[in-house]
Amino acid sequence: MPDLDPTTLTIASLAPRIAAREVSPVELIACYLERIKRLNPAINAYSTVMEDDAIAAARQAEDEIARGNHRGPLHGVPVSIKDNLAVKGYPTTAGSKILADWKPDFDATVVTRLREAGAIVLGKNNMHEWAGGGTTMNPYFGTTHNPWDTSRVPGGSSGGSAAAVAADLCLISIGTDNAGSVRNPAAWCGTVGLKATYGRVSRYGGVAGTGGFSSDHFGPFTKTVEDCALVLAAIAGEDPNDPLCSTAPVPDYTEALGSPVTGMKVGVVKSYFDELMVGEVASAFQEALAALESLGMQVKEITIPHMDAVPAVQTATSRCENLVAHEPYIRTRPRDYSRELLHRNIASLTVPASAYVTSQRVRRVICREFEEALEDVQVIVAPTVGIAAPTIDECKQGFAEIDGRRVPFRHPSGSIGTRCTIPFNVTGLPALSVCCGFTDGGLPLGLQVVGACLDEGRVFQVAHAYEQAAGWVERKPGLA
Repeated sequence: MPDLDPTTLTIASLAPRIAAREVSPVELIACYLERIKRLNPAINAYSTVMEDDAIAAARQAEDEIARGNHRGPLHGVPVSIKDNLAVKGYPTTAGSKILADWKPDFDATVVTRLREAGAIVLGKNNMHEWAGGGTTMNPYFGTTHNPWDTSRVPGGSSGGSAAAVAADLCLISIGTDNAGSVRNPAAWCGTVGLKATYGRVSRYGGVAGTGGFSSDHFGPFTKTVEDCALVLAAIAGEDPNDPLCSTAPVPDYTEALGSPVTGMKVGVVKSYFDELMVGEVASAFQEALAALESLGMQVKEITIPHMDAVPAVQTATSRCENLVAHEPYIRTRPRDYSRELLHRNIASLTVPASAYVTSQRVRRVICREFEEALEDVQVIVAPTVGIAAPTIDECKQGFAEIDGRRVPFRHPSGSIGTRCTIPFNVTGLPALSVCCGFTDGGLPLGLQVVGACLDEGRVFQVAHAYEQAAGWVERKPGLA
């Protein structure tokens, strides 16, 4: 089908054509599989390609649609899955040597729901080892490369998922986000990435040890905000397999898209985020605020008194929770971890129970402060990451030269790749990253739009209004 150019397709534009049988799911999936064969060797976004199953699922979708059974906007649409989410019969490694041979006999709930919506799984995405970092430089399965500049990292830990969407190797990918692992790579790869409210999306079927019990989220990568709203509607909702999953009804997330945002208040927490942004990111952020004001929104500075405690709370809670699954492997297979991750896990063993309990108490204070702020403003905006995607070599040396100074990637208060994102893992608030511009070198940057608990509809409304006004969504990486 000659008019199928993956670089121009979105779910919203494609779904009516599939429903009207103008586009064949079989030919669509063949187009994406061919593109994966051609580009994945250079990007390394996929660790496993499920070609035979994808073709069979496409044929089934085509038959169902021909018989008048069109399931909805995701029917026949290609999706990929981060390799720490169970896909029945296929390796689910969590980017780890320890789980290299594990093939689950069940699907994660998000995978089940995508299949029920008619989406077609193309394969599993490469990721940072045990989701424990922000580069996706995996010592066992290779480095994933950023489609905008293959000498650079895509972010992480869901780097393969973000790279797959950015390189048009699928239309949807599902990642996980314990400290920013959806939003960080979304920003560095120029895609949309959503961490919905904690519990809005079931975590059943995720590999234990790839995220803290109370801070980890599963979320989609897409090319546009509208597509993201369509995906969330399919994967959100109560799940009896996940006792921490919200029972709140799932609304129509597309309903408010295109509605005016005039009169809404936008909150900005200046004291925390300002020091995290280098020059080009700060300029892009200010331009984004100006764009929101041009849409009729009022920008207002807000104060979160205990904001500086966020990194310590995140570390003391999520690392302790995450460690529970690792303890047996640390005792029996320590040499099957990379040196860095092994040392981090051993260090987590030394965190006393009193520190964990105190952190949870401080966390409740921080959550209340955000709740009070969101009574006065409709959304909060922040940079997604304070720098653009670094090179692979810079990640190896641990710093980059930016604005005439050395910028270290690690700081006593946390990684530069996650310090802007972790406040919303600590609070569990919905946070979406949307492209907000490019560096002079052509690298994408991200803006976070954050809402009140279960107010994803408002987040989508504001992010979509900004996306349409800014026009950055039209830019594509120059892949040959």
